[in-house]
Amino acid sequence: MKRSLIICAVIFFVAALLGWRESRKLSSTRDVNVRLVKEASAIPGNDGKSPGVMEQRREYFGMKERVKSLASDYFSLLRNDGGASAEELATLRANIKSRLEELDPSAIREFMGEFNGNPDVNAGMRSDVNEYVMNVFIKKYPLELARMMSTAPELFSIGDSNSMPDRVIYDPFKYLVYYFSWEKKDIQTVFQCLAEAPPEFQSRYIGGALEFFAYSAPKRTELLEQLRAFASTPEQVELVKSQLNELVFGRGGAKATFVEVSDWLGSANLSSDELAAATKDMEKNVRVGETGRWLDWLAKSELPEDVAKERAFELATAWTEKDYLAAGKWLNSAPAGPEKSAVASAYAAKVYPYDPEGAMQWIRMLPEGPDRSKALKTIYENMPEDSDAAKAFASEYGLGK
Repeated sequence: MKRSLIICAVIFFVAALLGWRESRKLSSTRDVNVRLVKEASAIPGNDGKSPGVMEQRREYFGMKERVKSLASDYFSLLRNDGGASAEELATLRANIKSRLEELDPSAIREFMGEFNGNPDVNAGMRSDVNEYVMNVFIKKYPLELARMMSTAPELFSIGDSNSMPDRVIYDPFKYLVYYFSWEKKDIQTVFQCLAEAPPEFQSRYIGGALEFFAYSAPKRTELLEQLRAFASTPEQVELVKSQLNELVFGRGGAKATFVEVSDWLGSANLSSDELAAATKDMEKNVRVGETGRWLDWLAKSELPEDVAKERAFELATAWTEKDYLAAGKWLNSAPAGPEKSAVASAYAAKVYPYDPEGAMQWIRMLPEGPDRSKALKTIYENMPEDSDAAKAFASEYGLGK
């Protein structure tokens, strides 16, 4: 009898324990459902009365669960806690990529949030996921990803300075510009994506379009049209102007020849403002041996006279520093004109420390005016301050610092 009572007690205890576990499971399921219903209520148009609301909820809940599972599986793959072999890892990666390719933009946004929300995700893992962003998401949904990356850059580690020293975190927006500029030759998509981004992104990434697309005269012309169409705000107009010098002369490396650049300028129909922006700092981009040809070009260009003289002064300053004999030879043979006066002013100021008598001969040939004053002022400012020579020079020509 006593034994039977003990057996019954054990049975009742086990039953109670199973009941408690089922109750906990039901409670957990109920909590999840309540959370999902709250999230679904935030979906535009989900007022509980619209047609198809239940179907929308089912789709939304399904997407959330699929994405959560995918993020978890991807994290496990990167952790490789199970010690999978290289062959097994390759199979798992192929499976992950296949599942990632099925995501639409809203699911991609959910996935990036879910994955990056894991507190154990490190810089190496973020770098890994950005490779999928570049090779899967961006190629399918460039505009949506441009919008997503610029509104939530932290999800894509854009601007992240805390990457591991031995692991670079790829910048997917930079890759977007590269991919559609260079590989797809689709510059229109690049500028559509830039238009989706805020000004700081536009400033940061617009140079990539020039770097990867403007590799020939026809491509520069095509890019110029896109730049013009893009510039719809005052800030964008200034941004485009800041890129025109690079568009015309290229960046770094081998400098384009006078013939290449001048021929393109002759066909590009740049406005006066565009031409002024394009030739800014041109002395840094022309070949030294072709400076004289550029000075002749300035005299015939449609630049305003004051801008042309400024460009001539800067060109002559750089030229005299590198090859003063060639600069002097050009001066001796060039016809009179505003550009020659500007060059004489720059030449005199540059050679004065080595040939003061020759420099002053050129200055005395200049009429009273801005060019003469500029040369004298430049000479004086390059003298040791408060030296006897500086004081005497200032007194003679009525100058003062």
